[in-house]
Amino acid sequence: MANDFDFLDTFGISTSEAQQPQNVYEKFLLDVGNKVTADLRDYIKTNVSNTGGLASSVVYVPNGALTFEIQADDYFKFQDEGVNAVGTTNHGSSFSFKYPGVSPRMAKAIQEWKGFDMSHAYAVASSIKQHGIAPKNIIENVLSEKTLDAIARDLAEVTGLMFTINFEKETKQWQ
Repeated sequence: MANDFDFLDTFGISTSEAQQPQNVYEKFLLDVGNKVTADLRDYIKTNVSNTGGLASSVVYVPNGALTFEIQADDYFKFQDEGVNAVGTTNHGSSFSFKYPGVSPRMAKAIQEWKGFDMSHAYAVASSIKQHGIAPKNIIENVLSEKTLDAIARDLAEVTGLMFTINFEKETKQWQ
């Protein structure tokens, strides 16, 4: 195994450079991103009914100088905000089931998730459409004001500067 990347070698980037943060600020940001990712995964495993796929899909993605995104499967936003039942706003979500019928794809997903026979999966899917999906408020519970304040204090300690920390919830960009 080579010590350098084959492709990135032409840019002068070695394996060790690619794996290591360049300064204390990048190291801090990497630690924050990894901690937030771990906390989101733990919360999902404990509080969201799924097969574990959603928790494992949560990833930290650096996307510029001292910034990062946390990305997850597209159904994260539905678990986070919930989904209103057909014809209602019962969960106050921006998402709603539009059609009362159950698609074969939805029934198949429930069958694979719970191991039901197909008729039972259709019944569960129909119930979900009639009642909606209650919001799990993942972002609000994991990235609370207390957590954001702790990150800001730690950042102030690292840099000697005072910061206001916020996280933007951009559901259109969740993947």
